[in-house]
Amino acid sequence: MEQSQLDQLVTDLASADPAIRDEGAYGGLVKALTEHALTVEQRRELGGCMVERLRDPEPYARSFGSLIFAVLASTWTTDDGEWPAAWTDSLLAWWSAETDLRGYVEPVGWIHAVAHGADAVGELGATGLAPAPRLLTAIAERLTIATDFVWRDQEDDRVAAAICAVLLGDATADLGLLLGPISAMFEAGEHGPVPPAASNAMHTLRSLYVALGNELVHPETGEPARIPDNGRLQHAIAATLAPTTPWLFSAAGGSAD
Repeated sequence: MEQSQLDQLVTDLASADPAIRDEGAYGGLVKALTEHALTVEQRRELGGCMVERLRDPEPYARSFGSLIFAVLASTWTTDDGEWPAAWTDSLLAWWSAETDLRGYVEPVGWIHAVAHGADAVGELGATGLAPAPRLLTAIAERLTIATDFVWRDQEDDRVAAAICAVLLGDATADLGLLLGPISAMFEAGEHGPVPPAASNAMHTLRSLYVALGNELVHPETGEPARIPDNGRLQHAIAATLAPTTPWLFSAAGGSAD
């Protein structure tokens, strides 16, 4: 790809016009990355630009910057060399700290920072470009940080998909790194309205529970896949959710078999 064309796509990715940003710039960058139309130098330059974009004053620009990391990770090859750890650091720091959690907003269209960040985290896990413990810890931070916004545009499903991708990428990953902080948040809850962060976490764990009991689309191969030891993981999720719904789950907990 000509450098001037790449530069224009990067600029347009921060456009407030969803037709320019989503259909034009993002679509063009996905095509260039998946068809390997960029040189190694251009791919690394693009990643560096997206690190800067995560600091953009506009939420949609930050969010779409994170989405490019998902595509970069999914198309990363040995020819590209080592995945820059600084990219992962920047992505995870932005995702856990992002405060604009809106989904679709007129007239700018999709912001969807939680979902887009989850897509990137999931690809990093599925490809093994970042360690599973680090990613599960980051997901726990995103789920437990205080917020006034309850997700409504399937962000919980996208975060659950990211967790599944991490588990598919590393069968030895410890789900306790995710469930521990969430359990602590639930246990610290008081009588009254459910805090938005707790609602978001509950919805995510329920989506994850359902996913674990079924065949998944592997994010790398596109083939059906099941997460190993899924029954035990489902039991751990149910035990984590039990304090939030004591009228549903038995306090005795049941069996993981």
